[in-house]
Amino acid sequence: MWPLVAVLALLAGGGAGVAVGVSLDDDEPAPTAQETPAPQETGGENDDELERLRERLEEVEQQRDDLKRRLDEARAELESRETEPPEEEPEASEPTPFEGEFTDGAFTFTDVQVLRDFAGDFEVRATVTNTGDEAVDYVSWTATVLYQGEPVSTLTTSATELAAGASVDAQFIGFDDYGDWDAVEFSVDSNTDQT
Repeated sequence: MWPLVAVLALLAGGGAGVAVGVSLDDDEPAPTAQETPAPQETGGENDDELERLRERLEEVEQQRDDLKRRLDEARAELESRETEPPEEEPEASEPTPFEGEFTDGAFTFTDVQVLRDFAGDFEVRATVTNTGDEAVDYVSWTATVLYQGEPVSTLTTSATELAAGASVDAQFIGFDDYGDWDAVEFSVDSNTDQT
């Protein structure tokens, strides 16, 4: 009798175990697709981040358009420069002789010429002679170009080791634009060194 009861109990327990196992399997929900909310449904931080990204994209596009516009302008300017005729360089004028002999101290200025140099400024040329009895280690001269009594250009030059009785062809340089003139004056600077 006992073995039969034990076997029945065992069978009953096994059946229950099977039933429980089946029951547990039946309780598991079937897998379903998970729905992701649309961006407008998320709200909060996602909306703020999306708005920031849109603003940044607009800024980048605006910068791109601005750079493209500048590039187009630069290309157009470059093309216009290539088609324009080059500006003519001012040519040096023929020297205009100025009659007369000028003397200041121990120096005489002859063969005076006034002209426009290659840069479009006044230039004065003259032959300067040391008429004194002593050699000069260093001397500086100034030429002033006048128009109707008013100075229009001041030019300077210098010489070294100019012996007594010797002459030098001097070129006076200035930075004033060439224009009308009618007279020239010469002077010797005070820092002349004689030997």
